[in-house]
Amino acid sequence: MHPYQNKVVVITGGSGGIGQELCKQLIAQGAFVACLDLTIDHALQHENALNIAIDITEYSQLEMAVGQIIERFLRIDVLINNAGITHMSRFSDSEKDLADKILAVNYTAAVDITRLCLEQLIANKGHIIAMSSVAGFAPLYGRSLYAGSKHAMEGFFYSLASELKDIGVNVSVICPSFVRSRPELKAQVNAGVSSPGALKKQTNGEQISPQVAASRILKAASIGQRTLYLGKVANVARWLFHLLPGVYLKVMSNGAKQEF
Repeated sequence: MHPYQNKVVVITGGSGGIGQELCKQLIAQGAFVACLDLTIDHALQHENALNIAIDITEYSQLEMAVGQIIERFLRIDVLINNAGITHMSRFSDSEKDLADKILAVNYTAAVDITRLCLEQLIANKGHIIAMSSVAGFAPLYGRSLYAGSKHAMEGFFYSLASELKDIGVNVSVICPSFVRSRPELKAQVNAGVSSPGALKKQTNGEQISPQVAASRILKAASIGQRTLYLGKVANVARWLFHLLPGVYLKVMSNGAKQEF
């Protein structure tokens, strides 16, 4: 029996990239999946999938979506906060609207939908998966707004985990490095928001496929792993920044500056 068989899983940003692959693998394991995304043109079509087009930064839309999910599947067992956006711009070149949008999608929306699903998750002793990034625990040159949103996200979910531990709800924080989730997109400097999976000129280390990434995420969460540093780059960055922060900053900055 698969760990997600007969589980009802809600996933934001589920129609493309890692989110789409997570939906595919969950359905293959016998789960019921509710995919929430701004557009659902490429969402998985399956009898066990409910696809809802939604702006996750609008609380009223989140409320209606969660109501639809419970009406359809009667419960919620797992919440995957996967939706996210990034940018490639120094803070001095970033407008306030960009900062507000990145924080709204990456942090506030995740907090809001977690609040709306919490009663169900507690009742079913469920699981919350939060998609962070290397930027959630270490700095990234030219990604200050993105890093700020991911640091906030990690602070929230680790703190929430301490509150939920004794009542049987697990929380897993996933920190990927480079995932080839949107190879058709090219990251551009000072061009507003972009997908975290858009290709860059310079990437330090391996790029993971969405298939491998999704498989590792689901496996880690199924055994209750608190944190998954996904990929060699994420693991190296973790230890390098902790032990030799000056070296980390030099290596990371030199690579990132090639984008500008």
